[in-house]
Amino acid sequence: MSIETPIAPQRAARIASQLIELIDIQKLAPGDRLPPERSLADLLEVSRPSLREALHILQAQGFVQIKHGQGTFVREPIVAQELRASMMSSTHGLNELFDAREVLEVPASKWAAAKASKEDLRLLRATLNQIDTVTATAPIDFDQLQILDAKFHLTIVGIAGNRFINQTLNVLQDVMKMSMETTLRLPGRSDVSRNEHNGILAAIESGNGELASQLTLQHITGARAVALADASEKNKR
Repeated sequence: MSIETPIAPQRAARIASQLIELIDIQKLAPGDRLPPERSLADLLEVSRPSLREALHILQAQGFVQIKHGQGTFVREPIVAQELRASMMSSTHGLNELFDAREVLEVPASKWAAAKASKEDLRLLRATLNQIDTVTATAPIDFDQLQILDAKFHLTIVGIAGNRFINQTLNVLQDVMKMSMETTLRLPGRSDVSRNEHNGILAAIESGNGELASQLTLQHITGARAVALADASEKNKR
């Protein structure tokens, strides 16, 4: 009878880190299924027992959920769940969300202006064109509008090329979408947002990082004011 050799904790932790990187590279979202175990083992060039140990580590940390007979699925990070609950429960949570967006997005827009390729600019412009199409169609599909709005901001962060900021903002992505959906439904806000987006993109296209960061700050500040005013009005009801 053979006895399985225990997996070194350091090796399992290293494989777990590789899996997190793979999830990031493939842009897997909560609910998405990871490739089959055999494929993952071959891709990472590790044994299947080592891979299983790493997956159990990630499950314990809340990154994935293993469903026997179905596969392994990406889970929403616990911190994102806590952020959503915080935002939904108080204006304090909203303020913290917009504080985080300022810290992350303002410098990212400046870096994007210096790094954006022609393809990056094409993708940003295509997203704004999609937003124009959605807002010109009655009734407006606000669910689609907030997805595109978040996509515009996240694309800029991606162009900036800072992996830490990109991963941090991805944690906030769902919460961002919720706040955007709330504000974009308010009369006139979607038009204001479109004009501000066009200004930010024009600054990035011209390579003017200072202006891009300034306009991004103004955009987030305006969205914060609208969101807080809406939350305050709802609390009075």
